[in-house]
Amino acid sequence: MRALIISNPKSGTSETMLGEVIGTIESLYEELIIKKTQEIGDALRFAKESGTFDHMIVIGGDGTLNEVVNGLMTLEREDRPTVGIIPAGTCNDFARALELPIQPTQAASVIKSNHEQHVDVIQVDEMYALNFVGVGLIADTSRQIDPDEKEALGSIGYFLATIRQFREADPFEIRLRRGDELLYEGDVSFLYVGNGSYLGTVPTKLETQSFSDGLLEVVHSSSIGFPMIRQLLAQQLGLDQKSTEWNHFQAPHVEVELNEPQIIDVDGEHFETDHLTIRIREQALMFLTP
Repeated sequence: MRALIISNPKSGTSETMLGEVIGTIESLYEELIIKKTQEIGDALRFAKESGTFDHMIVIGGDGTLNEVVNGLMTLEREDRPTVGIIPAGTCNDFARALELPIQPTQAASVIKSNHEQHVDVIQVDEMYALNFVGVGLIADTSRQIDPDEKEALGSIGYFLATIRQFREADPFEIRLRRGDELLYEGDVSFLYVGNGSYLGTVPTKLETQSFSDGLLEVVHSSSIGFPMIRQLLAQQLGLDQKSTEWNHFQAPHVEVELNEPQIIDVDGEHFETDHLTIRIREQALMFLTP
């Protein structure tokens, strides 16, 4: 077998860590190629050129993984290598969702087990994601969080950033459609459309969540201010709320119409628009899991 390692030194990947990972897995492969990212876009480019490899090992955080996924989805399905993750970022949300060890050599040992799992991929217009699409409070929080606070406090840092956003948060009007069917119309404080089971290191606690059921998890809420804080605390920041102010449903695809352009967060990538088409690409990638 042939493997490509994509390593992001800026995510905290040291030469020692890289050496330990290579030492753990090198006996599996006839050829092992290492490529290190230097700037944004490198992992995307490396993934686009990975069609001849059996495995791709990603050493980095959620941002590096997001680039890799977008690169792999440009390849034909049969040409996409199976992906192994060595978590090296701050949140590592998708690695947590796959129940991967955070310790590098332990995560590398998972690759040696060669246990594979199909995973759905979210398509957002022409972009791809593994974890979520966020609008409103979720997008504002991830965009405004202080990097030092994120590094030091993890999920607590996200919660503090969320509290700060309440001061400026305003409801916005959305329409959610599935084809010709109107699923919801009204004001919300946030919209979450996801496939992963973690958001800012915190479990989403959605009972129906699955990586390979061909369905998106859609959550939105009209709650704001103190009611939102109370509910977040009660559920430890989870999204699976029982209040009538929270709505949760599943759908294979959904169109989002906004009354005015909003900042959109797609696995940490931000842009502004007033319309989104979001769908699931069923079992589009294969990952190495415990």
